Amino acid sequence: MKLKLHTQPEVPFEAESITPGIINKLKLKEIEKLKLFHGNREVNLGDFFSAKDDKKDSLEIEGDMHMVKYLGANMAEGEMHINGDVGAHLGSAMSGGYIKVDGNAGDWIAPEMSGGRLHITGNCGHCVASAYRGASNGVSGGEIIIEGNVKNELGHGMSNSTIVVGGSSGDFTGVNMNSGTILTFGEMGIRTGAGMKRGTIICFKELEILPTFTYDCLYSPVYLKLLFKYLKENTKIKIDKKYIDGNFHRWSGDSVELNRGELLVYYS
Repeated sequence: MKLKLHTQPEVPFEAESITPGIINKLKLKEIEKLKLFHGNREVNLGDFFSAKDDKKDSLEIEGDMHMVKYLGANMAEGEMHINGDVGAHLGSAMSGGYIKVDGNAGDWIAPEMSGGRLHITGNCGHCVASAYRGASNGVSGGEIIIEGNVKNELGHGMSNSTIVVGGSSGDFTGVNMNSGTILTFGEMGIRTGAGMKRGTIICFKELEILPTFTYDCLYSPVYLKLLFKYLKENTKIKIDKKYIDGNFHRWSGDSVELNRGELLVYYS
């Protein structure tokens, strides 16, 4: 099935019903009558999107959707390919399936994600894969690849997930992290790993280390070679050859918590 945005919304609207699990089970006329919320007003999907049955198993969406929120919310299966920018809360509470975005994404991407794969070729906003305000746990599984840059609070309170950023990340990367892996090829902002309990944060640029982290050793993680191979085969992220067999300074922290997390900083 293919959806194309034909009318730009005047205010952000919520599109929780646009997922493969819902769209692919309906006929064209039923799809056009699906309900969306344009601000506080209920509208039909057909008021903004045209629908076409292209005989594909995946859901294809096209258009500038930077004001469309909650695309792929609660997605448990299937594939969704988006050609254009998307708004906030993409992949909210996603538990399975695959979302590919050829464009940029807004704030609060993949909150409460527990499984599946999310791949964004452009940049993302704040609070990607982060816990909602007042919650101690963020994403609890799945894979997120962002080829561009990310703003503040990437992976706040995350567990058991893998996040790869081809560009830079903002302040508080991995703040209050419970477990999992964050890898950023560009620069990281201040207070990286603040309050982290477990997990691994990998940085290839100079990094300001918090005083509550302790230096351990210099070593070369073998598993990174497998991750690099996967990224080369599935993304356009450029990986310098020197990183493949490179060494990393390992720091343990955060000592204000369990002190079982690690920061790996590339040693040139």
